Amino acid sequence: MAEYIAVYNATCHGMLIRNLVTGLKIVNSISRPLKLYCDNSAAVSFSNSNSSTGAGLYLDTKYLFVRERVEENNLCIEYISTKDMLADPMTKGLPPKVYEEHVRNMGLCKDLI
Repeated sequence: MAEYIAVYNATCHGMLIRNLVTGLKIVNSISRPLKLYCDNSAAVSFSNSNSSTGAGLYLDTKYLFVRERVEENNLCIEYISTKDMLADPMTKGLPPKVYEEHVRNMGLCKDLI
């Protein structure tokens, strides 16, 4: 459930930014759904599912906001492998080789010392 709550928080922030951009008339509208990547397959499956079973039955109704945005096609939640998460170097300790690969993939520098 913690991963799903993290998806909820990311969805709230994404929708806030989307509404801010359109509200300030930076662009007329945003037609494509917000794409959110998650490395937890259970959270992705729960977000994209219409049924409430198991732990989902005891979930606070505010967290159903994620499912509503998915159903309205305002949000697309996709699974991404942990090894492909670019933010990992900022959230956990990694072996030097893995860290260097992530830094290069983010385009922060070409080569590390």
